[in-house]
Amino acid sequence: MLTNQPLSRIPTSDCVELEFLIACCQRQPSQKDIDFIQDTIKDPTLDIQQLLTLSSHHGVLPLLYKTLNRVGAEAFNMQHLLFNLKPFYLSLVKKNMLMSGELIRIMNLFEEVDVKAIALKGPALAQVAYGDITSRQYGDLDILVHRKDVRKVADIMRANGYAPRYPIETFRGDKVMFEMNNDCPFYDRNRGLAVEIHWDFFRKLALPTERFSPWKNTERVMINGKDVRTLSSETHLLYHALHGAKHVWERLVWIVDIDRFIRSTPDLDWGKTIGMAKNMGAEKMFFSGLALAQNYFHTPLPDTILHRCQTLKLEPFIAYVEAELSSENPASEDSLAKLSKVIGLRDTLYYKTMTLLEFMFRPGINERRTVILPDTLFWLYWFLRPAGMAYRFIVCRTMKLCSSGTKA
Repeated sequence: MLTNQPLSRIPTSDCVELEFLIACCQRQPSQKDIDFIQDTIKDPTLDIQQLLTLSSHHGVLPLLYKTLNRVGAEAFNMQHLLFNLKPFYLSLVKKNMLMSGELIRIMNLFEEVDVKAIALKGPALAQVAYGDITSRQYGDLDILVHRKDVRKVADIMRANGYAPRYPIETFRGDKVMFEMNNDCPFYDRNRGLAVEIHWDFFRKLALPTERFSPWKNTERVMINGKDVRTLSSETHLLYHALHGAKHVWERLVWIVDIDRFIRSTPDLDWGKTIGMAKNMGAEKMFFSGLALAQNYFHTPLPDTILHRCQTLKLEPFIAYVEAELSSENPASEDSLAKLSKVIGLRDTLYYKTMTLLEFMFRPGINERRTVILPDTLFWLYWFLRPAGMAYRFIVCRTMKLCSSGTKA
């Protein structure tokens, strides 16, 4: 049985702009939300530019524009805001239409050479969760393929005007190719398009892709009249919850995604999804997304799920997320503060330890950027990783002698 009875809201933010965005992202704004939106718009001290910047950063600009259009108000600020939003919104609609068409084209190219592919995020998520490819902001396309097909896919992408971010032609060994990251972005710079070809989901988090069983029980979604393969509903929801938790829910749109996805798929097999999460030691990571969605958007959840959210005592985590969402200087993605939050969301000491060890020792693209080794010497990367981390955290962070783009 689904219920709309909300958990107690945890109001930790003094950021009016964030509260305004939360109200605009409600699936069906209440009269209280509408009154708040209209009253806030009339406030001459409202920072319109900050609101625009925040909405773009959090990926909710389409929802902001659509809600304001629907709510309406005669206030000058409302007309001024809509005037400023409209060109950005129309540009996003045009880009989303282009990207949706490109997704279909690429999926057709793969199908012609018997490459199985699954559409992730982007248009697939927008259609499933929002029922409209123009209601969600996305910057690239994400496609999952089997490892054995990646090199063939790379040739197809090159032949169609895309260039890979990494020099994959120099990666002769499979370990150097596949064990250093989950994906390879391809760019068509003439059209401003980016496509990430995935073979795995998560790295450095002790969350093996095979436990998702992504190729089992896939579903189809209709995009622009084309039947496109995507993840099963249960796997889809779990993937997005773990993706948000991995980044400590630093963007509001990821929480909106959870709310809209649950509302659009009322026949979810909750037991199956929770079973997969438990099997990965990630039940708390999964429930963090549900608790946040319920906290902000009153997402209808079964009573048993609400009870589990309460017993997991996620209030301090929610308070941290809200503070980060409204902060002008949130913690960087690779910060120790965020790592500690991710570790805190793992279910057992084993998974907490494995998450820490993988973060510290599992090699990634920084190590491959330093030197490209043959597979026979791959083990050397495990020593380069902690050495590189020590350099970046001590020399770059403490002594501030590196460029701001250097990451752990």
